[in-house]
Amino acid sequence: MAGGGGGGDSGEPEFQIAPMIDVLLVLLVFFVTITSAEVLKVDKKLTLPISPNAKKREQSMVKHEMAINLRWNKDIDKGVLVVDDKIFENWADLIPILQDRKKKDDNLRVVIRGDAQLPASEIQRIMNIIGQAGIADIAFAASNR
Repeated sequence: MAGGGGGGDSGEPEFQIAPMIDVLLVLLVFFVTITSAEVLKVDKKLTLPISPNAKKREQSMVKHEMAINLRWNKDIDKGVLVVDDKIFENWADLIPILQDRKKKDDNLRVVIRGDAQLPASEIQRIMNIIGQAGIADIAFAASNR
């Protein structure tokens, strides 16, 4: 008499690999989805400055970070502010958005991703905007290569 459970000749249950593969695929799809959503906030059109002292970011802070991208447009001799794929002509329009995010997350850190060609005055300008929003935790993105 053969019973259910996939037992072999010895009566021991067999290990089923197919359900394990299904679970691993679901986990893989989940992690790829959340990772690519985070990557989309990064502006690919700018070149980060190179710093030999650049450190990897703390993984514990990733979910509390907000990226602010600053491109340098040499044609108009001005910085271009991009946040969440939206270009801000008036940088002060970013203040209420920053304040709202700060209300939702007390541990919010703003990461400034400035173009390598960007003058320091433009960095100072965005830091003033972030300060007006009441955020003191600011980091700068750089490349180590």
